Amino acid sequence: MRYSPFAQSALPLLFAIGLAFVLQHFLGSLAWAGLLAVITWPLHERLLRRGWPRPLSAAFLVLLLVAAFAGPSILLFNALSSELAGVQHLLAHLNADGVPVPAWLERLPLVAEPAIKWWNEHLAQPGGISILARSTVGDIMPHLTGAARTWGSNILANALYLFLALLTLFMLYVHGPAVVRYVDRAGERLLPAHYPTLRWVFPLSVRGTALGLCSVAILEGVVLGIAYALAGAPAPALLAVITGYLALVPGGAPLSFTMVSLLLLGQGHSGAALGLFSWGAVELFMVDKFIRPKLIGRAVNLPFLAVLFGLLGGVSTLGVIGLFVGPFMMALLFGWLRAGRQDNTTDNTSRPLKDQQLS
Repeated sequence: MRYSPFAQSALPLLFAIGLAFVLQHFLGSLAWAGLLAVITWPLHERLLRRGWPRPLSAAFLVLLLVAAFAGPSILLFNALSSELAGVQHLLAHLNADGVPVPAWLERLPLVAEPAIKWWNEHLAQPGGISILARSTVGDIMPHLTGAARTWGSNILANALYLFLALLTLFMLYVHGPAVVRYVDRAGERLLPAHYPTLRWVFPLSVRGTALGLCSVAILEGVVLGIAYALAGAPAPALLAVITGYLALVPGGAPLSFTMVSLLLLGQGHSGAALGLFSWGAVELFMVDKFIRPKLIGRAVNLPFLAVLFGLLGGVSTLGVIGLFVGPFMMALLFGWLRAGRQDNTTDNTSRPLKDQQLS
């Protein structure tokens, strides 16, 4: 029985839509496993060339990725525990003696008088902090109870998704060549004209995005950590580590240096707070608008605006995973617009797909 050309193209599309519907809750785990496999595949191949068995190399890389994220988090929590002990001691001292009204509060326009009155009633009196904390906790406790149940279910669901992502990643390391052959056959059958370009662009754009994200996170952590130390912020090294982690997430770095600036302002260091916030804003503008797009677009020869709009559009539409999807789609667009005239594109897409693997 022969199918019409329309049916031959529509049936695989309908099947893909149905499969996506069935696996809709696990597409994120599959996507992150695939992205991590593509990013770290050169290291996997290097270990294989040194004689490592595939299962051993796969287990080592999965444990390395877990350690890369969990290890610094454990150190961070240990540091936070000591910092929290100092904060607890400081709060106990302030609660016993009361907190005097800071001088900068008196200079606030319009709200200075009611703010000073509230401060004297709640914070300047001995024991005022504990009374305010108990009343605040009592007001929000019903909301916290409902939120705790929601957070608990979300934590369990995310733990399951993380386990499935790591398990899928392990299997991709072990059976990567077979998976690539299946994907190549499907791609050559469904998109014979465009699949070679897609096949070449995808790993380059994904690795370029990963390089840009990680490099910028380290850069912002170091630069802002130095700024924290110069501004006189408490525990600047710890705050630098937190900033580096938050910089991996869109909007994390500005949240970090804004909170530190508010902390300095609350301590009465208005000049240092204003200087830190101004420097953070300038540094963030330079990094997000020039350095990050340059690092991401260099691998696939993308112009600055294409990378910028790809990042912003991907994040606003798909969240964190959009940081990879947006630049990839822009790279595909420019690959098709250039129609194979780029030397790199011509060289790579002319290679047999079986020789490209995940590289």
